Amino acid sequence: MNPEIEILYEDDFLIVCIKPPGIAAQGAKGFQTDLSDLLRLHIQKENKIKGEPYLGVIHRLDQPTGGIMVFAKEKGSAAILSKQASSNQMKKRYYAVLEEEPPMLEGTLKDYLKKDGKANISCIADNRKQGIEEGKFAELVYKIIGEQEYKGQVLYLADIELKTGRHHQIRAQFSNIGCPLYGDRKYNPSTNGAGLALFSYYLEFSHPKTKKIMQFKQMPVNEIFTLFF
Repeated sequence: MNPEIEILYEDDFLIVCIKPPGIAAQGAKGFQTDLSDLLRLHIQKENKIKGEPYLGVIHRLDQPTGGIMVFAKEKGSAAILSKQASSNQMKKRYYAVLEEEPPMLEGTLKDYLKKDGKANISCIADNRKQGIEEGKFAELVYKIIGEQEYKGQVLYLADIELKTGRHHQIRAQFSNIGCPLYGDRKYNPSTNGAGLALFSYYLEFSHPKTKKIMQFKQMPVNEIFTLFF
C-alpha cells in the first residue's frame, strides 16, 4: 500500500509536500514506489491528465530522511528552482538527534566530502593536500537546542541550517566529529535507534513565477523527536 502524501502547497508551477521517511525521493529500486511516482499519480488524478505529467526534481532527501520537498510541475519552473538550489538561495533547515554532545553547543562545520558510490556513503576528504582525490565543499551551521535522556542514553537535538547540499552531508559531517545521528545505521552501526532521526522541517525559496518568498515549516514525524517537542 502506498503511503499518503501530505501536500502543503500546489499551483500550476510547483508542488510542496512532506516526504515520509523510508521512501525514495526518486529512482526507487525494484517494485518499490518512490515519491516522484506518487506525485505524478496525484497530478494525473487532480488535473485529469492523460499520460505521464512533467515533474522536475529540484533537490533530494536521503531515503530514511523525512521532510519538506519542492518539485516543479513545468520545465521553466524547474530551471529557476534548480538554480536557486545550486546557488544556495534555497534555505533548508533540519532537526537531527545526536547520540553524543558536540565539542561546541553551536558552530559551523566545514569539510570536503567525497562520495563513494559503490558503498553509498560520503567520506571526509582533504583536497588541499596533493595526491588526495578532490572532494566537494560542504558547510552547515548548527545549534544544540535540547537535551533528553532516553533508555539510559543522553540525546541532543540539533537545529541545522544547510549551506550546501551534498550527499549524506549532515550524517557524514556529524559522524566525523564523533556525534553520529540517532538511528543512522550507515554512519552509526552501533545505534539503538529504529529510524534515522533527521527531518527537513523548514524550506524557503522564491516562487519561480510570482517571485514571492515561499516559506514552509513542519514538525518532525519520527517518534524520537517527541522527546523534545
